[in-house]
Amino acid sequence: MKIRILKKIGKSSFIQTILGKLICLYVRLVYKTSRWTIEGLRDEYIKGDLSYLIAFWHGRSISDIFFKMHESVEKKVSVLISLHRDGRIMASAMDGVGIETIDGSSKRGGAVAALDIIKTLKQKANVVAIAPDGRKPGYKMTDGLISLAKKSQKPIVLSAFSVKRGILLKTWDRFLVPFLFNKGIVMLSEPIYIPADLDQKGIEKWRQILEDRLIDLTHEADQRVGFKRRISLRTEEK
Repeated sequence: MKIRILKKIGKSSFIQTILGKLICLYVRLVYKTSRWTIEGLRDEYIKGDLSYLIAFWHGRSISDIFFKMHESVEKKVSVLISLHRDGRIMASAMDGVGIETIDGSSKRGGAVAALDIIKTLKQKANVVAIAPDGRKPGYKMTDGLISLAKKSQKPIVLSAFSVKRGILLKTWDRFLVPFLFNKGIVMLSEPIYIPADLDQKGIEKWRQILEDRLIDLTHEADQRVGFKRRISLRTEEK
């Protein structure tokens, strides 16, 4: 009976909005009370006309909040989120720092969401944030990110954040919750352009390359701040 009540409460849009605002407040406190290093940040990432995709693992998805909170970011930032229960909570959290939402719900269909993303990227000074492991298993990249970059001919920037002290939740994405009064880092790659003439074999090749690079970047972020994980991010090692 209690479980049913909790599930019913969790479906309330009002409760989801409140939870999202609380998450946003907490992330702001983490940002304000911690010492941060941002590596790889280029002027073209935060100002000017360049539009691009920024990718991070689902379990590190508050990376885009930390990015948006950087005082120099002038570009419009949108994030692809599936607006089921948890997604609506995160959408509310993102809205608290001015990040807009692109609905990636399965009911709309992947093609519709892809068209929305490409349309957004065709405009100047837009950043679209996406977790390329948006469904189970975590830390396993799908080819959707590569296809979007191929079709839009906009670059991909890989992003990873980590903190010295935090906890990995026992969720499918092993979501990292950072603690207050911390030491944190956000690492960004160089812009990566995907060739427009790739066939399916080429898409798979690039998918594997970027999956390895994003895992390596996340490993490096963890090591740089001294965060001690008890799991491997690579599927074959789990």
